[in-house]
Amino acid sequence: MGQQNKKQGIVFFILILYFSIVLSTVSAADDATLSISMLQGEQQTHFNKPVIVAGVWHYVNITVSQNIDDLSIRFYKGITILPGNKNETNYYEWTYDTNGASVWNDINGYGIEYIQQDLCSHANTLYSFCIGIKDFMPNIVDYYENWTVEVSTGGTTLHSEGIVVEKPKTGVSLSKPSSIIFHVDPFTVMDAQGDNFFKIGNIGNLPLYVNFDSEKYSDVDINDMNKRFLPDEIITHYVTVHSRSWPPGFKNIEIQLNGSYPQSYFVDTNATVTLYTSFIIDVPKLVIYVGHSNYKIEEIQGTGVTFQYIEKLTMYEGEIRDITAYVSGNGVVTAEIWADEKNISALKLYDGTTETQSPLSFTSTNTSERIITVKVKALSEGTTGILTYRINGNDVTKTYTTQISIGSPESPDEEGSGGIPIMQIIIVVIVLLVIIYMIVTYLRNRKR
Repeated sequence: MGQQNKKQGIVFFILILYFSIVLSTVSAADDATLSISMLQGEQQTHFNKPVIVAGVWHYVNITVSQNIDDLSIRFYKGITILPGNKNETNYYEWTYDTNGASVWNDINGYGIEYIQQDLCSHANTLYSFCIGIKDFMPNIVDYYENWTVEVSTGGTTLHSEGIVVEKPKTGVSLSKPSSIIFHVDPFTVMDAQGDNFFKIGNIGNLPLYVNFDSEKYSDVDINDMNKRFLPDEIITHYVTVHSRSWPPGFKNIEIQLNGSYPQSYFVDTNATVTLYTSFIIDVPKLVIYVGHSNYKIEEIQGTGVTFQYIEKLTMYEGEIRDITAYVSGNGVVTAEIWADEKNISALKLYDGTTETQSPLSFTSTNTSERIITVKVKALSEGTTGILTYRINGNDVTKTYTTQISIGSPESPDEEGSGGIPIMQIIIVVIVLLVIIYMIVTYLRNRKR
């Protein structure tokens, strides 16, 4: 019986010892937390695992339960350290030692220091290593490998988890229309919003900087520029044009943005991405229409003269309307204007506020607009009247037309005559007859 009790005691002791070791190991393994980020706090995950980009500096931040004097970090390819030569493609190790000649150390012996000692820090129970690994990976798009990070102190593992090591990847997505159009009033200082927008996205795994030269393009504002684009971030950009009292005509502005990846992020010049640290991003062409709303703008080539007119409009038979055109630009201009006199008739012609005759000549300037007004009457319902302008500027002649669709005559009430519509009269008469009938019937009944 005593022998059996002794055996049971030995088994019990072994079990206690085993569980103590297991529990202490679990406790030690859970005795630290870890986060990984780039130099400005950019964090990424792949398959829900922290990401290290090869060839780029990262902070490995370790928080432990109490202040300790020594700490070690190991990166290795796979889930276990394989036998064989350790090299820059499969193994890295760094240490923190308060009692050492150097507190933060790269102990790999690869000939390059894969640690930035001056960026490492220790505050209370937080230990921050600024480390990187070589960009050793093949030049394959979206290439990655599964690695393990292990944290230990005094030979005891505090934390271990899987990480993903990625090939440095750059790229920009650009969603844009071919052009963004702006409408600006002539000789007016104003801000005009574009009719569209464009988007820039960072499809790489490194922070992207997009810069806009506001001095070079002083007449343009683009929102959310000169900032950092995080990996996978897409930003929508709207454009505003500042008019500087421009004369009528067209303006095209070609804008280029500067894209770059921060050189300070790279461990060494062997990182493939360093070959593409700066590049140009083309955005939509800005097309600015300086002219009156709903007017056709014609720049008479080789003359410096701009003519604005209405291409199409609608009138009703018998309607009389003033139709205005504008001339600007430097030079002598002759304008001959006439109506077809079949479907429309030109009643009067004005140069500014002065009544005149066609053709009229004047000296145009680039600092103001010459206003030409034609008083037109629509003659025939269901037809199209033509008003023609023959403009000669600096010995170059161009012909333009305004097409007028003529509808049916407007009814008297639409003309604002003040008369009562016939249907209203009929209704009033019926109501009065009903009232009279009711009164007559009532009086007859009283006499009875």
